[in-house]
Amino acid sequence: MMDLAPLRYFQSAYDTGTFSASARMNGVSQPSVSAAVSKLEEHYGGALFLRRRDGLAPTALGHELYRQSGAVLAQLSLLEQRLTGRAPQAVRVHCQPDILVASFQAALSGLRRDNAALTFQFTNSREEADILFCSDGCVPRGCTFQVLWQETYGAALPRDHPLAAQAALTLADLAGEPLIARPYCPGADQLLLQEQALPAIVAEAAHDAQLLDLVAAGLGVALVPMGHARAQQGITVRPLSTDTPVQRQVGVAHRKTQFAAAIAKSLCAFWQHPADFVEKLLFDRMPIR
Repeated sequence: MMDLAPLRYFQSAYDTGTFSASARMNGVSQPSVSAAVSKLEEHYGGALFLRRRDGLAPTALGHELYRQSGAVLAQLSLLEQRLTGRAPQAVRVHCQPDILVASFQAALSGLRRDNAALTFQFTNSREEADILFCSDGCVPRGCTFQVLWQETYGAALPRDHPLAAQAALTLADLAGEPLIARPYCPGADQLLLQEQALPAIVAEAAHDAQLLDLVAAGLGVALVPMGHARAQQGITVRPLSTDTPVQRQVGVAHRKTQFAAAIAKSLCAFWQHPADFVEKLLFDRMPIR
């Protein structure tokens, strides 16, 4: 069996930002990770990380090794899988319609890189899924739920909409505006019930990725989680000032099997220490520790 451990430890340390988190993800001690990275640094002739109080900061060499070694690890894992005759393991995933898969991009990428034998089968059925990206009010019975962040709701507008110039909006500001409805989202329903003069509904979206495209196209406005603000360049999301703010908690749920629990644990570990581009995407979400 090829020893891929040092590169795996390095990749996990890069993703999570600490040697201790990398150790937990790989089931080894922190000194083992530190020693493996030191050997890589000796081999490549330079520091891979700057050690700081708040965690690890990759150097230029570290960035380059991360970029190159990810593909190498995936290919070697696939080779090992073929030579040993291991069958691929399918992870059945359900993503709630009002949650964007992009929020879990780094977690899914890291999980797949570290285990090339995994395949992901996305399903519309919550009952069939091993792993669910969902909010606290939509966790199926019998599943364990790990909260990752909480967020409030705002109004999504086309970027050139006159209301986009305001720092915050009320539901009254949206009176008379064409609304794209989210029939799958209980949070939006709670907001609409607070206002007597409801906007006119001009369309209903099937999921939030489609919804944001429709807003960007100028079809109407929508009530969305604030975390969607940077998911579509053609929109602006403004906070809603309401008498009773509506919030939701989002995270990962899993079936009570060892396989699903292990996958969920890895996903949460990757998410809680995201790469810089994911931190930018989640800039206005409040992580739950």
